Amino acid sequence: MDFTAFKMNIIETTGLAKDALHIYVGIGVYLLCLVLLRPIFKKQGVRSFVALVIVTCIALLGEYLDNRETIESLGMAGLSRDQITASIRDLINTCLLSYVLYALNKWTKIFHASNPSTKLLKQR
Repeated sequence: MDFTAFKMNIIETTGLAKDALHIYVGIGVYLLCLVLLRPIFKKQGVRSFVALVIVTCIALLGEYLDNRETIESLGMAGLSRDQITASIRDLINTCLLSYVLYALNKWTKIFHASNPSTKLLKQR
């Protein structure tokens, strides 16, 4: 079974749009990598960056597999404007939410632990 047939079977089975599946795959791979890489990388910053790289690589691999027939027969120059546009949209759909979560984790304190109860105990 080739990749396109596999992808179409998933779309038919789940009933979801292709764009929605890209979003689910991207965030699913990112979160799964964060969990699986926990014993390997102790620092969360390193672990989340490696997970981000893995998501990006999987998205690029998926786009290569989508366009493999054209690339193998005509090369990269053989891709039509519509194929390139669809690939860019798919890459954005797959990676965007992972990049947003990475940025929120790195540059904000949304995912950092807060413990206001210790402050209340010190005031007594």
